[in-house]
Formats: sequence, C-alpha cells, structure tokens
Amino acid sequence: MNEGGRQGLAEIRSKLDLIRRVEAEHHFGVTIEGPRELVPIPELPEGVTDVFGLFYRLGGDFFIFRQPGEIASPDAWAGRTINPYCPLGSPLTIGRERHGIPADAYDEIEGGNGISLDAEDGSVFFMDGDDYVFAYENADDDEELDVTELSSDIVSFFNVHVLGGGYPELIRAVLGRDAVTRRDRKGRHRDSWMRLLTESGLV
Repeated sequence: MNEGGRQGLAEIRSKLDLIRRVEAEHHFGVTIEGPRELVPIPELPEGVTDVFGLFYRLGGDFFIFRQPGEIASPDAWAGRTINPYCPLGSPLTIGRERHGIPADAYDEIEGGNGISLDAEDGSVFFMDGDDYVFAYENADDDEELDVTELSSDIVSFFNVHVLGGGYPELIRAVLGRDAVTRRDRKGRHRDSWMRLLTESGLV
C-alpha cells in the first residue's frame, strides 16, 4: 500500500477511536462494531482487508456499512456468487441506505439501495435500484450505466465520505439534496451519524 493509503488507514483508526468516545458520552444511538477476524485474500483490491480489519459495522439512521461475508476468508471468496448477467460485474455490497426504516427494525431489515465496491479496480460507487433493474433487463443495450462513483478506493471512501467532511456529499448522492439538512421534530439532524460526526468535529 502506498503512503497515502497508509496515512488514510491511520486517520480512519484515529477517527474510530474519537467517535467511540463521543458516542459513549452522548449516546446518539449509532452502531460502531469492532472488527472480526479476517484472513488476507490476495485477489481483493488494495485496502479492503485493511479497512474491514478496523471495524465490522458502522451505521446511523441513513446508512449501514458492513464487512461483506465474501471477504472473511479465501474459502468464502472462492465460494462467492458471481452473476454473469450483472451489468455491474457482481460488485461487493459494502453498505446500504436505510433512511425511512424504523430504528427498532434495523436488525430485521437489511436496508435499501446498496453502496458497492468494484471487485476489480476497488472503486466505490452507487447505483439506484430502479436504474439497476432497468440495466439488468436491458443488458444487451450499449447504453452507458447511470452510476455515481463515490471514491476511487475504499480507504478514501471511508476516511472522507463515512468518517469525514465528505459525508454530506454521500447523503446528497444517495438520498438527495434535501436529506443533507433534514431535521426531526426536535430540530436535530434526522441522521444520528451526522449528529455524531458533527459533535466529533469531523463534519
């Protein structure tokens, strides 16, 4: 991994320590779950094992990010399902939006549209579910896919868009401009993760 990637990982580690302390003090109700054992997989894009070696799940009211089961071990990776008809090349789902899902149902409902990692080049992107269905059903067409690239690599994605100043950009890209400043009846930002990052001085 290059120097920029190593620095990004160090910043993620530092930010995780910070938000754990802030969450313990303020109880925003977010999910910050420590890592589970991972066996390195040479075929994975650079940084994937390193990032998920720092946590297993991170989540608030708008998004949940989770270590994909496919990267737990070389056997899990070798046994992953590859859909030859997938217009996106069978990417890994590293997160899902869950805006609108009641908090007491978070453990029962996986979430909505996925945030994906390209298993070949390591870029992180989002594609609306309806657009995906259309692309899947029209796979023979040569139309360009309507995909929003969020980051060129997973380290930058989590450092900037999940744990840093790029989080509002992620909200805007996936949920729309209005969600960036949406408030609840108490005047607080609707998303507990945004409240956590704000209190931590990261946004």
